[in-house]
Amino acid sequence: MEHPSPSAPVDVLARRVRQVRSRREITAQQLADRLRDVGVPWDRATVTKLETGRRQNVTLVEWLALARVLDVAPVHLLIEPEVPGPDADDQAALPYDVTPGETVPRYQARAWIRGLANLPGTNLRTFFSEVPAWEWGHRWVLVSKDADPDAPIGDLHKWARAGYGGYGNPDIVGRGHGGEPEETPER
Repeated sequence: MEHPSPSAPVDVLARRVRQVRSRREITAQQLADRLRDVGVPWDRATVTKLETGRRQNVTLVEWLALARVLDVAPVHLLIEPEVPGPDADDQAALPYDVTPGETVPRYQARAWIRGLANLPGTNLRTFFSEVPAWEWGHRWVLVSKDADPDAPIGDLHKWARAGYGGYGNPDIVGRGHGGEPEETPER
């Protein structure tokens, strides 16, 4: 049997489950018990097989359940987050196999999975045609890599004013420097 590359989604998922489980101090048995509690019939051996690469398939239901019981967004099990530091940009550029025949940088795969960006060769009209109407009027908050993710929502406006740039939900950062509503760019 041909073993997929280390940037293949199931291999990344296996590493991420092991990392998150270890960080949360959850045993393989405890993870299996939590999965059974949400309707996924895994046992300790199944968790171990995934984490050691002897299980090369995970269903969509299993992936979502793993994210749920580990209290993490599904995308963060599927694509490794960058570790803060001077080489974070290099980490973001590491390869990720979006299909067995197509590899893109991790940052591009993450944006694609989130629906924020297309992959090379995508018809943009087709890609964005499935975006729900309410998302078209919603601007996402993109802040510096140095921003504190645990900070109160009100601090997002301070980050924008401090020059970190990006877009923000107008309900959160929709005021100009003097407190007046910002001009919304034409789409």
